[in-house]
Amino acid sequence: MKYMTSIKGHFDGTSVVLDEPATLALGQAVRVIVDPTVDANADAPRKSLRGIAKGMFEMRDDFDDPLDEFVEYRR
Repeated sequence: MKYMTSIKGHFDGTSVVLDEPATLALGQAVRVIVDPTVDANADAPRKSLRGIAKGMFEMRDDFDDPLDEFVEYRR
């Protein structure tokens, strides 16, 4: 069966070192494609920013009240 898998690694100045073990049979032939990334964490899941500013702002009680400047548009 033919399948492809992606394993992340890094370059140590001499060779590419895998960051995780490869599950291959001993002596298994492989084809290695090097795809340099700009950021080492480019594929890392991003942390959600939802709720990050909670409690930092306070809304005034009259926030939803109509503004006097727009009275001519409310007719």
